[in-house]
Amino acid sequence: YLVNGNGGFDIVIGNPPYIKEYTNRTAFDGFRKSPYYQGKMDIWYGFACKMLDLTKLNSGLQCFIAQNNWITSAGASKLRDKVLSETEIKLFTDFGNYKVFESAGIQTMVYLLNKRQPQNEYPVTYSLLKNDKINKTELVQFLNFSINDDNSEKYIFKLNPTALKGKPFTFNNNVESVVLEKIKSRNVLFLTDKEVAQGIVIPQDFVNKQSKKKLRNTVEIGDGIFVLSKFELKNISLNTDEKNFIKPYFTTTEFGRYYGNPKNEFWIIYTGSEFKNPKSMQPYPNLKKHLDKFKDVITSDNKPYGLHRAREERFFKGESIIAQRKCTVRPSFTYTDFDCYVSATFYVIKTERIDMKYLTALLNSKLIEFWLRNKGKMQGNNFQIDKEPLLEIPIYKTNNVEPFKRFVDYIIFLKSQKLANPSNQLIPT
Repeated sequence: YLVNGNGGFDIVIGNPPYIKEYTNRTAFDGFRKSPYYQGKMDIWYGFACKMLDLTKLNSGLQCFIAQNNWITSAGASKLRDKVLSETEIKLFTDFGNYKVFESAGIQTMVYLLNKRQPQNEYPVTYSLLKNDKINKTELVQFLNFSINDDNSEKYIFKLNPTALKGKPFTFNNNVESVVLEKIKSRNVLFLTDKEVAQGIVIPQDFVNKQSKKKLRNTVEIGDGIFVLSKFELKNISLNTDEKNFIKPYFTTTEFGRYYGNPKNEFWIIYTGSEFKNPKSMQPYPNLKKHLDKFKDVITSDNKPYGLHRAREERFFKGESIIAQRKCTVRPSFTYTDFDCYVSATFYVIKTERIDMKYLTALLNSKLIEFWLRNKGKMQGNNFQIDKEPLLEIPIYKTNNVEPFKRFVDYIIFLKSQKLANPSNQLIPT
């Protein structure tokens, strides 16, 4: 609803559409040349930026109900910088994991922005709903900032826009902020962009309902396209050269905190951008025959025979740490010392600057859980471990990593023994 005023709208109130480009590319047609377009964005970020342009300076207000992760999402950096540069956030009400829209499984917030040149520091009225099982009466109480209860946190947050510009940010209370600053002020270092990579993007790993229909029922749901079971791999009858493209593929089934099971159930056809050329697969007739069965559903940027995003292969070889992107209870980091190819469900950490077992122990600690809960990227009560929060984790430098290495070795040993003997109840989880 828009109320017109001189020099722009006095008030902009909205519930914009939430659309990611990878789910609906056509929705972004005509928007990609906008100065507000960027990769990994949601289209509602563009709505918010454009509406700010149309809002009256000084007195104009924008109030949106939308997804709550724009303050930490990599694809919202242009929106964040615009908000921090051109507005003051007057109110931020985060509904956490409570589903405001019963038909949509998204985490939601309401913000109120005042379009004006922001002060060096200003107060934000911040509310966070922590109990997603509340009734409607309790929800009304939550929306009243003056009512304190056990279901929420409410406080005034002092925001410094200059300090936050160019970065993801979160709203932390005074006690949490002090602790977080103490953690960061110790003798710490950070992972670099070259030490963290997302897993392989494979739009066509297996046949799904849509691809089965498009292939006119010549295949079954679950049949492997780029990802193959041991049975499927055997039936393709690959020659020696073709086997060089087959790599061990791992899923969440093989990964837990600390320990990864080296016995994979699937294999991936690992083909890079060089296979965008249709002739490139001619020396590999058995692989070609297999992938040609699915040519009508392969949408990779490197089709007909290349993976959509193959990534640097060094991340999947030898010692690494596998970070699960979405964690419901607490963050999960898995130490691996075997070749381990994974999908974009994971991020992979590989560094020579830090002992990897020490790093595994630190990342799985309560300390880093606290850091990620308050400074990372949350989806309601769930952790979202993307590249940006990984690069922001402060890693304490120590000259004595041996106790941590022994600790990790012991946990890995216990978990491997439990996997071999599930009935042993004395081995901790």
